[in-house]
Amino acid sequence: MRVMIVALALGLLLPLPEARAQQAGSRTVAATATLSILAGTVHRVPAGGTQLQAADDGMDLAEGDRIVTWPKAAALITFFDGSTVAVQPSSEVAVKKVEMSGGKRVTIGIQINAGAVWARVVRMLDPKSSFSLESNTATATVHDGLIGGQQNADGSFVCWTRAGALTVKDLQGQTLLTLKPNEKTTVQAGQKPVPQPFAVNHSTLRITASANVLPLIEMPNKIHVAGFVAPVWEVNQVFGAFTGKTADGAHVVEVPAGVPGPFLLILHGLHDGSFKVTTVGSFKGDPIYQQELSGTIKKGERLRTEIVQQMDPAGESEPKTARAKSGSVEPLNIWNGPLPGIIVLSPAELKAAGGS
Repeated sequence: MRVMIVALALGLLLPLPEARAQQAGSRTVAATATLSILAGTVHRVPAGGTQLQAADDGMDLAEGDRIVTWPKAAALITFFDGSTVAVQPSSEVAVKKVEMSGGKRVTIGIQINAGAVWARVVRMLDPKSSFSLESNTATATVHDGLIGGQQNADGSFVCWTRAGALTVKDLQGQTLLTLKPNEKTTVQAGQKPVPQPFAVNHSTLRITASANVLPLIEMPNKIHVAGFVAPVWEVNQVFGAFTGKTADGAHVVEVPAGVPGPFLLILHGLHDGSFKVTTVGSFKGDPIYQQELSGTIKKGERLRTEIVQQMDPAGESEPKTARAKSGSVEPLNIWNGPLPGIIVLSPAELKAAGGS
């Protein structure tokens, strides 16, 4: 896979920090959003148009543009503030609203016409800033967090959150409910939406790394990545994944793990010293296997390992309910290759990194 570090600035290519040597290329794009094609066939319908056009990797997006992903395709929309929307296969979404007022207040709206999306919403300075996933029946809005939405063929709208309070409103702006992390709800005509537990797979893989190393997981599909990139950039393109920090600064990445793998784990050293990484595989929240890796790492050094799971044969054909029976973690080795995945950064992220 390739790494693309992109400055989302109008007419200005910003200098890149230490990750510069790993990039496949730099480009300058519009101040609204940029489109990255992760896999498969992706089309764009320009604002006000009706005809499908072949989408280009790295192309600028504007308000009103629609993105169509076909089966086995995946796309990533990165906004000027660093928020990202991972468009799932067989989906159609529109960039409905992108506004910035006063230099701080940000309002972003994504219309889901069909299919599903997964969004990482950057924490915004202005408390009145918002990021919304909209459908024909409801709107789900968050200030920051990890959220998703799905427009079903029967007209129902499902939305969920792994981080951040998600407020769900009807088309008249009336609040229906507010979801807490790890909750979802379905909005359907004639039915009252209620919160329900949210999980993509019954089996999960959780990585907890000490504060001086940054973990990045590449999923078995070799398309999506979740975790952290030096110096402290957070990436989350994996549907239903969690990325965050503990109170003591440890980095946490949890991904759905309903398949054997392999899950590629890259560790990046923030500074010289000893480190510890804990790998836990769980089923319905109960730990199934656990392994700790430890050692010393140098600043800028990268290590890699792979995690492979053994699944219960009785249900391994269905990732959602498949049960991991055990897991094995390879010994850590030096990683000299490029980072996996496509990583797109905003001016705000680059500025914060440069000032750190």
